[in-house]
Order: sequence, then C-alpha cells, then structure tokens
Amino acid sequence: MGKFIDLTGRTFGRLTVMERVVDKQRGRPLWRCKCECGNEVEVTSTRLLRNNGTRSCGCLRSQESPGLIDLAGMTFGKLTVIERDKTVPRKPTKWICACECGNTVSVLSTSLRSGSTTSCGCSQFTLQYDLTGQTFGFLEVVEPTKNEMLSGNEIRWKCLCKNCGRTVEVGSYWLRNGNPYGHCNCSRFGRAKISLQT
Repeated sequence: MGKFIDLTGRTFGRLTVMERVVDKQRGRPLWRCKCECGNEVEVTSTRLLRNNGTRSCGCLRSQESPGLIDLAGMTFGKLTVIERDKTVPRKPTKWICACECGNTVSVLSTSLRSGSTTSCGCSQFTLQYDLTGQTFGFLEVVEPTKNEMLSGNEIRWKCLCKNCGRTVEVGSYWLRNGNPYGHCNCSRFGRAKISLQT
C-alpha cells in the first residue's frame, strides 16, 4: 500500500479539497471537494492526482471551448443553426439546426462546415429525374416513394404491373438499367397474360 497523502486544502483545477470522507472502495481515499461554481463533489485521490484528472464538479463540460467557432445564426444549405446542442459532450460539438422543411436536427460542427450535411435528410429525396407515367416492361410508374426501412439515398418508385395488376416498389436503377420484366413475380413464372403493344 502506498503512503497516504493528505490532500486537505489543496486545489485541483476548480476543486478545493475540504475534508476526507468515508471511502467507498478500500484503498481509494475519498475527498469532499468544493467547486468554484459552488457545488460539492466527492472524488478519489487517484482521480485528483492523475494527469488530466477530475478538475471540476462537471460544470466544465457545459462551458464553451475557447476555440469554439460559434455557428449560431449561420445557414448551411437548408439548415439554419439555432444553438449548440448541450445534451452531448463538448467534443465533438453538435448544433441544433432548423431545416427548411420544418424538421429540427442535431448536426456535427465538422459536417456543417465541410458541407457534407446541408439538410435534415429531406434533400436525399429530391428527384433528379421523374419517371412518373413511364412504362418499363409490364411496369407503369405511378409515383416516387420513400421506404424508411431502406438505407441509402436511392429513390424507389411505386409501379403498377399491367400484366397482373399488382403494385410493386422498384429502385430507380433497376427500372432504368435492369430487366423490367423481372420486378413483378408474375412475369417470372409462366407466360405473360397480355402482350405489350409496340
């Protein structure tokens, strides 16, 4: 066992050691400390003495970093920064942003400044080309749709099979570049019920 070190009266960052209290773990001296903000906290000798150890009651976490760039009020694409997200640790810094579509999201500072995030996600559903009304094989495109169960940015299309009457969901790529006859199960088995007009 190491030599006992009396920390009474010593200061560590914002904490001033007031007195020794009953240890919660054997061999880990526990001290009652008063923080500059007025709060009191119990800290072990180990946490006080080590490099980058405990230096406050926790209030330092809510303080802004001296080098923090304030993004409040700035606009990045469809996002307008409202305030720093105080529900997460200081690093990495996140900001509460209002999107033009009405949603509110929390976004990393680096993502905003680099331009990698410019919306709440609604921009991912922006149509680059409209396939509505077009026909691919037996499939006639009814409307674009968004499937929340799928990851990625590809827009999917609700299609009506003119052969069997079923409604299916197909990705843009497969409609434009794949085999349009293979997207509805009815066209995979047996002969088609109707013939396509040329």
